[in-house]
Amino acid sequence: MFLNDSIILDILNPIYIYCFGIAGIVFYLLLIILAIVFIKKDVDLNYVFGYRTPFALSSVKKWKWANNIFMKCVLISEPLFLIIHIIIFTLSAVYSWFFLWTILTMVIGLIYFIPVVLYIEIYGRIKFKNDVEKPIEPLIENEQSKKQDIEIFGNKSIIANLKRLKVAVVAVVRVCNVSKA
Repeated sequence: MFLNDSIILDILNPIYIYCFGIAGIVFYLLLIILAIVFIKKDVDLNYVFGYRTPFALSSVKKWKWANNIFMKCVLISEPLFLIIHIIIFTLSAVYSWFFLWTILTMVIGLIYFIPVVLYIEIYGRIKFKNDVEKPIEPLIENEQSKKQDIEIFGNKSIIANLKRLKVAVVAVVRVCNVSKA
């Protein structure tokens, strides 16, 4: 009985409203800023930034077309979702609503991308059906160097990364325990 009461009280803690509310604002602002940067600056094809699917990465022409559509959709929709999120966040903080309302606004903003991605993938494959381009050389070289790194370091790098992860998790747990005390 005591455990259930403490879980309910912990879920109703207003700190969740603030955490998810601020995280949502940062998330939407980051998406908007990245879309503006992508549209203003001519970003080359890469594995880090932009709309990355096997279809989009198959040629420079497809990359530019897919990213242009995706970033324009981000610039159209995300400011609206940001405003909705700020309103829900403010109302949740003022009226002590359940914190899941703020999470729901972030989820709706992400669900919006499903039809956009489907459009890009389906229509893009139809549009570029007759385009046959050879694979992009820098990406092939990048893939080969990744494979060589894996072969050279093998399991040693995986073990080292797991050790770093363990140290990070232990540090986070210690910080959480200190903040509860």
